[in-house]
Amino acid sequence: MKTGAALLCLIGFTNTAKADAAACPATIPFGLTTPLTGNLALLGTQARNGAEFAVDEINAAGGIAGKKIALTTEDTGASSTDALNAMNRIIESKPLVIMSSMISPHVFAQTESVNKSETPFIVGATNAKVTAQGSKWLFRTHAHDGQLADLIPEYLVKSLKKTKPGILVVADDYGLGASKGIQAALAKLNVTPVATASYAPSDKDMSAQLLEIKDKGADSLILFGRPSDITLVLKQMGDLGIKLTTIGNTSIVAQTTLNNLSAAEADGNYAIGGMIPQTSTDPKILDWAKRVQDKYKVPADNFTVSYYDSVFMLKSIIEKVGCDKPAIRDALAATKDFKGMLISYQADANGDLTHTLGIYRNKGKTPEFTGPIKESGF
Repeated sequence: MKTGAALLCLIGFTNTAKADAAACPATIPFGLTTPLTGNLALLGTQARNGAEFAVDEINAAGGIAGKKIALTTEDTGASSTDALNAMNRIIESKPLVIMSSMISPHVFAQTESVNKSETPFIVGATNAKVTAQGSKWLFRTHAHDGQLADLIPEYLVKSLKKTKPGILVVADDYGLGASKGIQAALAKLNVTPVATASYAPSDKDMSAQLLEIKDKGADSLILFGRPSDITLVLKQMGDLGIKLTTIGNTSIVAQTTLNNLSAAEADGNYAIGGMIPQTSTDPKILDWAKRVQDKYKVPADNFTVSYYDSVFMLKSIIEKVGCDKPAIRDALAATKDFKGMLISYQADANGDLTHTLGIYRNKGKTPEFTGPIKESGF
């Protein structure tokens, strides 16, 4: 039973938290940079869709302590220089918090400017080193390729019983970083890839790499890329008659990939990564995914979920600590068991908040959820 003093203390704390949120400006400014044009727009729009959909829901329900969120979005295009310029425009508008995209080179280019602005910074960028930059302001709410580099080889070797994989990745920071980590994880399992290959983000023909992997006797393919190039790889495998157990990041099971594949081209491929709403059996989540698609004419994916959850996480924090940037940063760093749409979030020492991933397998053009898989230590 609480003592009178303890009860008064609790009442005082609750009133202070409400007062802090009530002291926020009339509109609470959030900023977002993401690719909305160029060859990365297929991914970048998912960040916009998730964040914007959450903001609209929160504002429709009365906002945060009666204050509406004002989300300003800047298009980065495909280049890191343009991403930095977009971020500088966002910073000039003095947002309370900033979100950036899942494109790692963009986030690397932006981090120093955000650090100088001393603004809480939430990203979905998947290069493991993004949260190893020593920034106390940066947090990630999506799975990263360091986790995938450990979990994909483990699942391929231990569960799928494949021991002669080929590796094929997009030749940018994302893919090449993943390839390095995958090779290290395979070595710990006493497995050596039969071939390691890559392709430029703009390449349209990956047949030479695929034939090399086939000719070297691979029994499986570890594939890392983005929806547009993953689509090309899987189509070309079909054209070349290459049949290998294929596993990789969630671009393999993303609706934006599957929409451009035949059932035969998609069937049987595996992925590990962030949580995909369409694989849920919860009617509320399926209804949410339908409403997102109805609004944006693009299927929601794991990134949509991540950015949607990020906005609601920020709402929960601002309701507790108000519109004080250092307090928001500290609350993000102290996050434990924040319940998102499909997983719970917990901050580690680096600022990573996602430690539960999903295993998926395509049945025809329909991804099915095989089960969760957790990062070691969580």
